[in-house]
Amino acid sequence: MVKMKKTLAFILSIFLVITLFAGCGKKDSAEENKDIGTPAQQETQEEQNGQEQQVDEETDKFPLTVKDDKGSEMTIEKKPESIVSLTLGTDEILLSLVDISKIKALSTFASERGLSNVVEVAEQVPVKLVGSETEKIISLQPDIVFVADWTNEDVVQQLRDANIVVYAYKTPSTIDGMKDLIRTIAGIVGESKKGEEIIAGMDEKLKYIESKLASLKEEDKLTVICCDSYFYAHGKNTTFDDIATRAGVINLISEIGIEGWVEFSKEKIVELDPDVIILPSWSFEGFNAEEFANDIRNDKSLVNVKAVKNNRVFMLPDSHMLAISQYIAFAVEDLAKAVYPELFK
Repeated sequence: MVKMKKTLAFILSIFLVITLFAGCGKKDSAEENKDIGTPAQQETQEEQNGQEQQVDEETDKFPLTVKDDKGSEMTIEKKPESIVSLTLGTDEILLSLVDISKIKALSTFASERGLSNVVEVAEQVPVKLVGSETEKIISLQPDIVFVADWTNEDVVQQLRDANIVVYAYKTPSTIDGMKDLIRTIAGIVGESKKGEEIIAGMDEKLKYIESKLASLKEEDKLTVICCDSYFYAHGKNTTFDDIATRAGVINLISEIGIEGWVEFSKEKIVELDPDVIILPSWSFEGFNAEEFANDIRNDKSLVNVKAVKNNRVFMLPDSHMLAISQYIAFAVEDLAKAVYPELFK
């Protein structure tokens, strides 16, 4: 029975990973707290006039023929007024691009505290869906449905058979790839200008972090391992690898040449002896993140590992670390601040 529970919990963990892969001084303080994700606030008359002109330009782009990341070509007849999102990544991106009244449904993960960056805003969208609820999706008659390349093919085909436009995106493995995804989705929903504003916000955040790390010498960079509750660590071609690089730390799993996610052991942690260990912060059913972190910190077999010995075992927000949206820029800040707090005083 214990073995079965562990197996089921492991399957849930892998499913969630795939599903998510659906300053100093007044000026510095302003940059640090700059919001790059929430919907635009009330605009001046001049801004509103400019927006009206932009809407006209965007509307003129339709009908729009595009090809999704799985090679399916589709024609979007008009600027979408009814949108369904079946992944947390597109939930977060779309809520910053379009008026909330246009979003008819979001993924169930949009309401998951500790994982979602849009919980409060998402509460205004009454319908939350999982990808298999095809009949409910069809009943909403959306102009477009956003899914990921890992979404069940049968679900996608059923929606297309019902003459619903479905766009499947490939989960990015870099922050630049995330920007490209935002740019693509913004174009599809006729909000390219807003898309560029979101990307500019990301760039501003990343430049702020880069400026804080400017004095960091290569030989002073600390090493890191990021792993989940089943000791799967992030190697090359993962978003964490890019986050680590931009945060001025060395991803040890990547350094030893491992691609993607790899299962490893406590013995491997002892062997690699990282300066920093990053652990999950989101507690889902059957897993308590705090207990897991305390077990690592108090594990006698890890007592001589530098990360444990120097109290550098961190739980960083999974809503940022696992984001497939603009919020990933905050993950870079979270990691850099945790590892080099003295540079951000």
